[in-house]
Amino acid sequence: MKQNDITDLTSLSLYRYENFFNVYQDNVNNEWFYNILKSVNVFPANNATVEDTYTIKPQDTWYSISYNYYNTAELWWLVCTYNQIMDASRMPETGSSIKLLKSSYVGYILQELNKQLNR
Repeated sequence: MKQNDITDLTSLSLYRYENFFNVYQDNVNNEWFYNILKSVNVFPANNATVEDTYTIKPQDTWYSISYNYYNTAELWWLVCTYNQIMDASRMPETGSSIKLLKSSYVGYILQELNKQLNR
């Protein structure tokens, strides 16, 4: 069951990373928790039709890159996953280049991820 299926919990926006994980309830304390053992993988296409190259600026964070490129900080995880960043707590390296999936393809990728993870 997903968080948005549970009326007692706050509804999440479409872009939230948590949408890809099932929610379970502890039978003892009735607390909700996520199964985060599944992983989400999105690999760069290396295709200029679907992605742009972005050079990291000194003030950039994963959140700010997401906000500036996608108009929402909630896709920070897509920026990291798309670039195989395994530790999102480490700040982006100034001057390095990353790939960003063009906004017009994000909805499609989110739909495909939901299909794959909910099999």
